[in-house]
Amino acid sequence: MTKRAVIAGIDDYTIQFPDGKSNLAGCVADAASMYYLLTNSFGFDPSQTWYYANADASRDNILQAVRYITSVSEPGDTACFCYAGHGTRIRSDPANPASPKYYEAIIPSSGDWITDWEMYSIASDLQQLAVNFTVILDSCHSGGFHEAAPDMRIRTIDYTQELITAMVQHMQTIIPVGVCLPPDATGMDNNVSNVQGEGNGVVCSVDDNKSLVPLSKSTVIAACRYDELDVEANGHGALTQGFLDIVNASNFQITYLDLIDELRTSVQGRGLSQTPTLLGQQNRMNEDFLAGWTTSQ
Repeated sequence: MTKRAVIAGIDDYTIQFPDGKSNLAGCVADAASMYYLLTNSFGFDPSQTWYYANADASRDNILQAVRYITSVSEPGDTACFCYAGHGTRIRSDPANPASPKYYEAIIPSSGDWITDWEMYSIASDLQQLAVNFTVILDSCHSGGFHEAAPDMRIRTIDYTQELITAMVQHMQTIIPVGVCLPPDATGMDNNVSNVQGEGNGVVCSVDDNKSLVPLSKSTVIAACRYDELDVEANGHGALTQGFLDIVNASNFQITYLDLIDELRTSVQGRGLSQTPTLLGQQNRMNEDFLAGWTTSQ
């Protein structure tokens, strides 16, 4: 039972955004903390754990490493991808402004952005009921814009007005990064409604009954809901800080359902208006976080 991981954190986005206004401050610290948490506390093999920071966290490096840890995993193994950085949202069909389906995306330091389409493509052969593939995203689900306090930063980039207008008029479905759904899967269809523009983003109503679906090949722990933003303050993203506090207190053994409840209490107890969210595979939520599975379900 081998545990492998890919961990990426990006503060320096000047390769894609040279003016420096999109740079962050806590993502590399988040990635380093998750590296030590996984290897020191959860039994991840350091020789099978890939850590990328800033320029090294390119699209090619991330996808190549995630492809490796999922392709070599056998029943009972655990694969984990942790990402801290900017998130955004794009149309499933970029050429069609009326497209009702949108993909969340994470933004590597360089190269094209990564959506669930790419994640599914590289993990399509993963044994869904035998390998625990967990994705942890301390990034925005890119909701409406809110002013942050002077010591806080928001982990999303601004939308164009054209994209905001298209989302308000047409968006019905959002596919989050990392759930590894087949492109023709319908389990998350129509999971958002009442989409409205707010500042340089959008807010919407979310159908929580469509968060966990049968065909997902992974479990995703996201920093916030589709209609919210991820905040970083005091040197860490809110989700990562919650992990560090809660997992240490739980003696490294806690189920996914209990973990998400504790994360919400931790994040919102610090006065932050974001809701850590559990997405993806619906049949493993009572399993222990990052544990290898000994039976199929």
